[in-house]
Amino acid sequence: MNLALPAAIFAGVLIAVQSALIGAFGERIPPFVASTWVHLSGLVVGVLGVMIVPRLGFELAAVRQAPWGLLAGVAGLLLVTGIAVAVSGLGLASTLAIVTGTQLLVGFVIESVGVLERTVALDPVRLGGALLIVVGVYVVVSRGPIAT
Repeated sequence: MNLALPAAIFAGVLIAVQSALIGAFGERIPPFVASTWVHLSGLVVGVLGVMIVPRLGFELAAVRQAPWGLLAGVAGLLLVTGIAVAVSGLGLASTLAIVTGTQLLVGFVIESVGVLERTVALDPVRLGGALLIVVGVYVVVSRGPIAT
């Protein structure tokens, strides 16, 4: 069974939950500090997981093969900081709409340029889908956060 689709759905759920949590956390303490604590907790859980399941292969040799992969951690820290700031100002739905639309557009650029050693051509159907998402982002964001 291919786990790609369920994994993507699960990741989407986690992004929404994490964004709500970090938004609330970032309103109580400085967003960068909140993001640092969030990543520290993730590091602790990750290290515990690797210690419990050693077959995961936590080896420095793997990092030496692609050290640029560590930049994803830096990007994650900055991403969570940005979400902590954005949620408090825009609301959760607007933040997620903008983040999702931006991810899609940047994803198209990364795929079409072949940054990850795999080029995916842009075609009219995919661009049409992206246009629908961008329009959806505009509709969601134009309503603004609605206070209750």
